[in-house]
Amino acid sequence: MKKKIKYYSITNGHIVAIWHIVFLVSRYEGITASDTISIVEKSGKLGGTVPVKHGLKICLDYDLVRVSSGILQLTEFTEETILPKCTDEDPSLNVIRELLFHLLSYHNFEWLIFYNPDSEIFRESILANDPEWVSLLDNAKLFDFDDDLVNFWWDKILVKYEDNKEKIKKAIGDVGEKLTYHLELNRVNTDGFNPPKSYVKWASRISDKFGFDILSLRGNKFAFAFEQNESIQIEVKSSDAINLEKFRFFISKPEWNKALDNLNSYFFYCWIGINIEQETAHDGPFVIPAKHLLDHIPKDTSDICEWSECRCVLDVSGFKV
Repeated sequence: MKKKIKYYSITNGHIVAIWHIVFLVSRYEGITASDTISIVEKSGKLGGTVPVKHGLKICLDYDLVRVSSGILQLTEFTEETILPKCTDEDPSLNVIRELLFHLLSYHNFEWLIFYNPDSEIFRESILANDPEWVSLLDNAKLFDFDDDLVNFWWDKILVKYEDNKEKIKKAIGDVGEKLTYHLELNRVNTDGFNPPKSYVKWASRISDKFGFDILSLRGNKFAFAFEQNESIQIEVKSSDAINLEKFRFFISKPEWNKALDNLNSYFFYCWIGINIEQETAHDGPFVIPAKHLLDHIPKDTSDICEWSECRCVLDVSGFKV
């Protein structure tokens, strides 16, 4: 997965600056960052107003160039994908489109969900969310849906967008599971069950067919009227959002079937505000017994239709352990 970059404003001037930096680095081996900035500023491009310093920041942040001992070097991606698309000092349409594709692939822009082959409808949707990108896309002629190359470009970015969303979703889930696993190891160890790894298993790392993520023990916290050494099943639900009152998560049919088989020992561990890079959560876990949801989960009432996934939205503030 690409490194996470907090998006900042990018304009057509920045695209011009990026290309000129790439062009100079490709032509002059050993060129420094300061020399590159000086050359572009004196070039007269855009009336001498090329935002080259910001352009260099974009190049570094998005892995288009790297700095080694003060010397600028092209990355492998830039050499193989960007550079061959143009031999001129000014960026070609193909270069502009490739650069926009590269920038878009680092982020999940909400306006992508409004994609529409009617250019006017799509333009208005983007304008309401991110007007700077309307200008960028117009400059790259990417609203010309009569052009097969334009349609191919959008097909690629929409596929990449969906793939990136799934990767982020999985990464958030992995952090929540890791937090739960180590929490359970510590809890079980504190309760005197040693070694804890003999009792706590990261089930989803072994197989996704168990119907839960972590196998653990009741211990002191979940003993209730049961034996401490009895097993419990934990399904982890994680979100990067911070909203205790309306925590949203999905329960699949296999998960709920497993919960029904273990109604007194199946728990949902909920984590909010997941930070992927730091592998932390803003708060949690909020532990919801499956039994608490029994009257709220759908029931199949037809021979020809059945539910496969249920969305839950609830206030988890009262479930903090």
